Amino acid sequence: MHSFVGHQYSAPLWQPQSWQQCSYCTRFIGRPSVSRHLQFQARAAADQEQVPDASYDFVARNQNLVRSLPLWAGTLGFVSLLANRTLSGIAPIVDAGSSQSRADVLGILLSAVLLLTGLQWLALKSKQIEPVPLEGVQVNYINPDFKLPKAVVQEMQWVWQSLQATSRATSLVVMYQGRTVFHAGMARPGHQLGTAVPGEVSVKAMESGQGNYMPNLVLYPGRKEFVQYLPEATQGIIAQPIGSSGVLVTGTDTLRGFSRLDQAWIAIVADKLEVTLEKVVLTGTGFGKAGSKAAASSKVKGKA
Repeated sequence: MHSFVGHQYSAPLWQPQSWQQCSYCTRFIGRPSVSRHLQFQARAAADQEQVPDASYDFVARNQNLVRSLPLWAGTLGFVSLLANRTLSGIAPIVDAGSSQSRADVLGILLSAVLLLTGLQWLALKSKQIEPVPLEGVQVNYINPDFKLPKAVVQEMQWVWQSLQATSRATSLVVMYQGRTVFHAGMARPGHQLGTAVPGEVSVKAMESGQGNYMPNLVLYPGRKEFVQYLPEATQGIIAQPIGSSGVLVTGTDTLRGFSRLDQAWIAIVADKLEVTLEKVVLTGTGFGKAGSKAAASSKVKGKA
């Protein structure tokens, strides 16, 4: 049995089906965006159940053996043809009018194809993408300028813990109404916590209501917006809007580190945070719907 903010769940917190057991969570499950994400997760789970685990595990454990099978088959074919020619007493000279010679030529061609296929399979091994070491500091920051209710703090901690458990997330930043509310995981060395504001990419995500996934962050011009508060070597990010007033930025240390299922899960927890934060009145400098847009526009002007 799992518990969170006084609610009991029979399934782990990061599994959406556990929310249906709680009246606190069911009020946002009916949203069209959340329903689509839940249906996507259900289809993905069903697809995974259809995979034959035994055969998959055998191939995964013996990749080199499977890749070399055509090579061994081609070699065996060549050896068999030579042995047949030698032991059968047939003249080694190829005679186009002999059925045996024509069969040998076909056998040689098939063996050559198998040999080339085996060599190609051995050469084209998939490269395992390794995580990149991140230079930064581990933080778990709650903005002390704003007295957030305990339930809200626990909710954001839950989001971070669930993302750590289900994805390759290394950083999580929650910005709401133009200010940083929560920062967990890795942070850029020397970054003053609480000073990060939504940039142009984050503002566009809030305005459009669609998340922005950058799987190879170094290739995107908007990279500078995120490495100001995330480690320089961050490989990818997801900027997921929290309604029209906030954004949830998730970073990873792995190239293309977030799968489609991870993206769907991040969108779901962002919608869950929206339900929680929209009830909280945040006060202080920079808060308000125009705060994030003003912060982004001043940031762009500063760069110019």
